[in-house]
Amino acid sequence: MITIVGDCDQRLFGLTPAQRLERQASRLGDLHLVAHASAVLSDDTVSWLASHPGTIIASAEGRPLAVAVEADAIDSAKAALGGSNSAMTITRTDAIGPVYVRKLRRTLTPLALALGEQSRDAVERKLFASVYKGVTDLVTKYAWPEPALWLTRGAAALGLSPNAVTIAGFVLTFVAGWQFYVGNLAEGLVAAWLMTLLDTVDGKLARVTLTSSWLGNQLDHGNDLIHPPLWWYCLAQGISTVDPGHPWTWPSCWVILAAYVIGRVLERGFKKKFKINPFMWKRFDSRFRMIVSRRNIILLIMSVGLIAGRPAEAFALCAAWSVVSVLIQGGRYVQAIGQSRHEPINAWLG
Repeated sequence: MITIVGDCDQRLFGLTPAQRLERQASRLGDLHLVAHASAVLSDDTVSWLASHPGTIIASAEGRPLAVAVEADAIDSAKAALGGSNSAMTITRTDAIGPVYVRKLRRTLTPLALALGEQSRDAVERKLFASVYKGVTDLVTKYAWPEPALWLTRGAAALGLSPNAVTIAGFVLTFVAGWQFYVGNLAEGLVAAWLMTLLDTVDGKLARVTLTSSWLGNQLDHGNDLIHPPLWWYCLAQGISTVDPGHPWTWPSCWVILAAYVIGRVLERGFKKKFKINPFMWKRFDSRFRMIVSRRNIILLIMSVGLIAGRPAEAFALCAAWSVVSVLIQGGRYVQAIGQSRHEPINAWLG
């Protein structure tokens, strides 16, 4: 259900543009995708083409890139993409306007890029940025994009699957836990930070190579649920080993674990009741998500505390911030319930 016009042998994350388009064409239903060999489209652009058959999407420089058509219009579409005059309407992504991508928690302008008009590096960076979550913690948002891009490129070049990256992260989960448990806090933090980086890479690799799978999604989310409580318990044991008898360590552990469970319950309850992620409700909630007491923020506090030679005190600070975070989450839930009585609860970016 796809016809490629022209040639392009350059690769993006291990795939030619034509190979990418072949994987995307399945969402067109009975329509046929006719595309230039250099065309690089985001998933939302392909979805837009499916809902606007006969309209050609062009690059920012005006090169016709792709169109979804019925079978009897394939020859006309090929001619139009080849440069012949055509009665087909041509538009650009800026005319489509921003699209809210619920899974990525952000609003994006659909991509319609042409290799040759822009460098491979530029196109890869734009493609990678288009699959990056918009609402997340400050480490993932500001520290990880560049190393994650290079690791994603490397994994794609080696032919690694997203599941292989996820499994590597899963192994690091237990390496970090064991290092924490025996009191090797610095080594544990290094392993933990590497795991969180791979946790960013596996999803991005799946999206840029269009290889997302049910199994990969289950492995990723399963590990996301398992490793925080494992790490915080092992971290408490390790802190007790290097700083025995400190009165704050185990109470801090139980507070962090309790706050983790309560926070997850509040988040799931909000999603179930209002059908949106709680951190997408208002701008405040999205900004609060950057510093809420979750894995990366606790690791950041612990890293600073270890450098300062105060791991037990840092752990106690993590507990205090966990309590504050849960209180804010609970308060926002109550506010949402109150507002829902007279107006709907919607995502501010939606």
